[in-house]
Amino acid sequence: MGQPQRHPLWADARWLLLISGIFSLSVALSNTFVNIYLWKVDKSYIPIGWYNLAVYALVPFAFVVASYIANRYYAVATLRIGVLLHAGFYLFALFGGTRAASVPFLLGMVMGAAQGFYWYSFNFLSLRVTKSETRDRFYGLNGAMVAIANMAAPILSGAIISGEDKFGPLNGYHVIFGVSLILFLVATVVSIKLKPQPISGRLSISQGLRLMKKRPWRHILTGCYIYGLREGVFLFLIGLLMYIATGSELRLGEFLFLQNFLSFLSFYLVGKIVRPGNRVRVLGVGALGMALAALIFLRPVSAAMIIAYGVSIAVALPVFIVPLQGLVFDTISRLDETGDQNDEQLIAREVAENGGRVTGIGVFLLVISSSPTSLTISRLAVVLGFVQLITWFVIAMGHRTHHGGSKQSGKVRWEAQNGALETGGRQSQP
Repeated sequence: MGQPQRHPLWADARWLLLISGIFSLSVALSNTFVNIYLWKVDKSYIPIGWYNLAVYALVPFAFVVASYIANRYYAVATLRIGVLLHAGFYLFALFGGTRAASVPFLLGMVMGAAQGFYWYSFNFLSLRVTKSETRDRFYGLNGAMVAIANMAAPILSGAIISGEDKFGPLNGYHVIFGVSLILFLVATVVSIKLKPQPISGRLSISQGLRLMKKRPWRHILTGCYIYGLREGVFLFLIGLLMYIATGSELRLGEFLFLQNFLSFLSFYLVGKIVRPGNRVRVLGVGALGMALAALIFLRPVSAAMIIAYGVSIAVALPVFIVPLQGLVFDTISRLDETGDQNDEQLIAREVAENGGRVTGIGVFLLVISSSPTSLTISRLAVVLGFVQLITWFVIAMGHRTHHGGSKQSGKVRWEAQNGALETGGRQSQP
């Protein structure tokens, strides 16, 4: 058999990848050490938990507001608003000093609004500027670019912050914020290259709720919620544990460099391997790899143990994430090929995933409040490290329901009970 046909990325997809890379570098420079800063002020997991809980609780609401603005104007406008809100967050954190750190929930709300606006726009635009044949490669390349940004930033940030004692208090943060501000500006300028993506139709929450009854979309949403249980905690926990184990921002930066270098390689390779026909199988491999990595937490928490886990998850996580993103956005595009109701599905997905994150962090706060020990954290990490296997099982069941029977090349049959039309090779256009 010949090689599968290679479909080029559209120009807007390439510009969106560039914006994502610049934005990720800017955020990584300033945001890598927010949780560390909160820890240094209070020496407690509780404020960090409340900060992250506020972030993920507000993101879905910001998605709804961003959707209304995008319907009135266009999605590139909300992308720029998201960038500016990120800049406002860092300005608040920088000049508010320890007073800002004393209100972690408020800090989290500002960051949640910023993330909601930016990621609504990125998700909407990525859906419009890709098609099924290029979607896995787009997300693979995006993951690789984000990994490159995350490699460059932590060591630079760690070195500057570690040298603060030489240069004076907060000087390191001033330098980092200044560089981030320049990068935010560059990302805003580059966004001019994106074509405005008009949104026809109006946002209908009731229609979004009706579509949630359809398979495999409800399986996708259930899977995203379950995966969010793990992600909400692990997004901040690993870096924090590494800092606590070493007491050095520079060592943390070096750890993150190693982790993101391996993540870059994994994202790049997975983006070349994953195709629409093998997404569920690859998703299962990634879920199993992540579960095996979580078993490392059965050992006592130490710098060596965190490094071993970081290396393992850096390789396994992209194997899970790339096919998951492809499945999510392909399902959205096939639910409504016109794109008129993509907003409702993006919001539904965000509510599901962030609902899982909030639940996971809530469990973390309850557990830590009663027993703030490293043993408790390790046990919780092992349990949460297995939930993505349930995500894979749920999504695989939904996928099997609609793709069972004879395989049809370039054709996906949506069953009549869902009221959806059968499509034959048509792809969503930007």
